[in-house]
Amino acid sequence: MNNTVSTAGVLWATCALTGGHGYFSGTDLLTGQEIISIDLGPMMTPEGFAVNKNNTIAWITDSLNDQIIIVDLVTQTVTGSVTTISAEGGLITPFQVALSPDETRLYVTGDVTETLEIIDTVNNLRLPGIALPGHARGVTVSPDGKTVYVALYSTDQIGIIDVESALVTDALFVGRSPMDIVLSKEGTTLYVANQDGNSIAAVDTATKEIKHIVLDDSPRALALSASELYLYVGMFASGVYTVDLASAEVIDSVQLLFSVSSVGVSPDDSSVYAMAYEADGPQPTPVMVMDSPTVKITGMLSINGIGRYMQVTA
Repeated sequence: MNNTVSTAGVLWATCALTGGHGYFSGTDLLTGQEIISIDLGPMMTPEGFAVNKNNTIAWITDSLNDQIIIVDLVTQTVTGSVTTISAEGGLITPFQVALSPDETRLYVTGDVTETLEIIDTVNNLRLPGIALPGHARGVTVSPDGKTVYVALYSTDQIGIIDVESALVTDALFVGRSPMDIVLSKEGTTLYVANQDGNSIAAVDTATKEIKHIVLDDSPRALALSASELYLYVGMFASGVYTVDLASAEVIDSVQLLFSVSSVGVSPDDSSVYAMAYEADGPQPTPVMVMDSPTVKITGMLSINGIGRYMQVTA
C-alpha cells in the first residue's frame, strides 16, 4: 500500500468496520488495489464526504458523533474534527456534504435538522447555518460558488440558496422524496433523484423549468458521465440504469443482487461503479464495475467493511 494517487482515478469510500470503527479508503481504478487505508477511530459512523481537487484532504461526516472529521490523505491520518452539535446541545446527524469551488466552505446537511450547516475549511470553524424549509439530504454547489442546491426530501422540493445573503431564494417542487442531486459542469442543469416518485427531475437552473424522466423503480443515487451524455442511476431495490440525456430515456440497465448506495464514473468515461448499501452477508462490500454506457458488468472491487458511501475523483 502507498499514498500515490492514480492518474486513472480513485474510488473513495466510507465504511463501518466490525467493532464500531469508521474506515475511509481509496482504490486505484487502474489496478483495482487499495492505496489509501485510514482507520477513523472507534464508535464512529462515517457517511458522506468531500475530497479536495488535489486528493490531499477529505472531510467526512460522522453521523453517530455529530462531527466532521478532517483527514490528511498524504499522511493517511486524522488531523482534526469540527463538531456539528450546537451550543445548546442540538444534534443534526450530518449526512451529506458539498465543497465550495474555492474549497473554503463545506456545506453540510443533517437528517434531524432544517438547517444547512457551514464549515470554514481554512480555520476549521463552524459558521452560522442557513435555515431551510424542510429536511435536506443531497447538496451541491454551483461552479461559481454563489448558489447552493439542497434536496428537501421532507417537502418534495429543491431548495435554492443564495450564498451571499445566506437565504433560501426559491423552493421548487420536483417530485416525491428527492434524495441525491448532481449538477452539470456549467451549472445549467440540476438532476434530482426522486426516490418515492420513481423519476428523475431535470431542472433548468436559469429558467427553473422542470422536466421529468419516468422510471419503473426508486432512484437513490446519481452520477453524470464526463461527456454529460448519460446519467447513471443507482436504484433503491437493485440495479443501475443508463439514461440517455438527449432522448430522456433509459437505454440500458443491469440488475444487481444488492441495493445501491452510490454510483460513480471513471474520469475517462469508460467505466461505471456501483457500491452496495450496507450489504448483508459476508464482508467486504462489493463494488460492481460496469462498461459505460451499456452497464454490462466487467468486474468487481472489494471495499473493507460495511459500505456507506462512495465517489470517484480524477
